Amino acid sequence: MNTGKLVDFKLDYCLDVDFKQSEAVSMLLADRIRQLRQEHRWTQAELGQKIKIHQKQISSYERGVNIPSTEVLIKMADIFDVTLDYLAFEEKGSPGKVNIQDRELLRRFEQVDRLPDHEKNLAKEVLDLIILKTKFRELVGTNQNS
Repeated sequence: MNTGKLVDFKLDYCLDVDFKQSEAVSMLLADRIRQLRQEHRWTQAELGQKIKIHQKQISSYERGVNIPSTEVLIKMADIFDVTLDYLAFEEKGSPGKVNIQDRELLRRFEQVDRLPDHEKNLAKEVLDLIILKTKFRELVGTNQNS
């Protein structure tokens, strides 16, 4: 599958979410990016080289001045070997949930588990994107009602 088309789909899917409306998301994301970069013992410049953006942009993400695009978030999640959900929302050490009530969904997960690794990774990226978009919407809605 052409990954360029996947990125275009992901970007189109998230276009209606305004990331800048949520300061809570911005600061959590900024802290997480800094934390993961430091855990890997990379400088901002080294991280920038790995995902092909300038060090100054990494600095602005870590200070919460700017929020990475969906494409940059995907690259960061990949380079840090974490999910998009973890990158933006989960607390460190929070246990994964295995109790799936929706049997149809569980059957699909079992089918995906038998796919080749590259197909599994694609399914994970799409699921991460859907979860990320939902959480951003929840946070934006919460902040607008406050």
